[in-house]
Amino acid sequence: MFRNLAEDITFLLIKNKIVEIEKREIYIYGLEVILLNGGLLITFLIISILCGEIVNFLAYLIFFLPMRLFSGGYHAETSERCFILSTITFGASIAVSKLIPLLYISNMGKIIGAVSVLVILVLAPLINKNNLLNQTQRKRNRSILCTLLFIDLVFYILSCNYTWTIASNELIFIAMNAVLLLAEKLKQCISNMKD
Repeated sequence: MFRNLAEDITFLLIKNKIVEIEKREIYIYGLEVILLNGGLLITFLIISILCGEIVNFLAYLIFFLPMRLFSGGYHAETSERCFILSTITFGASIAVSKLIPLLYISNMGKIIGAVSVLVILVLAPLINKNNLLNQTQRKRNRSILCTLLFIDLVFYILSCNYTWTIASNELIFIAMNAVLLLAEKLKQCISNMKD
């Protein structure tokens, strides 16, 4: 769906001589990424509004996206599969935050948070075919991730002191990043065993 739409838009741009035909694949890829990510953000915002969980959407923007950008992790094979899996995962984050609003002060939440941070520190940034990094980029991403984790820790401590329940959403999204890293690492291990 996203690829077909990107191809149609690119065709119109080429037909109207706005872009060169030689750059067709670049435009298709770029438009597919924009359509997918824009579609996800709009979908997540609508789901959050309908569920009365706008804080979850804000936590997604603040805690999940920046870390995901620099950590890498599992990527679906197609943009449609990515859209479906991302929407299910976002829905699950809302369900968990509604079921356990005080996750951030529970021992289970603290353990999940600590384990997730350790997973991120050990595995990230994870290099795969969708996230090829040279040594300089890897060091830069690792440095940015450590900074983000430090900021998240400070925010978590403040949240605990001031009883801001957004800290539960923060834990959920940090855990989701860790799960995506573990999923990609497992996928790589299985792929290596087959080779």
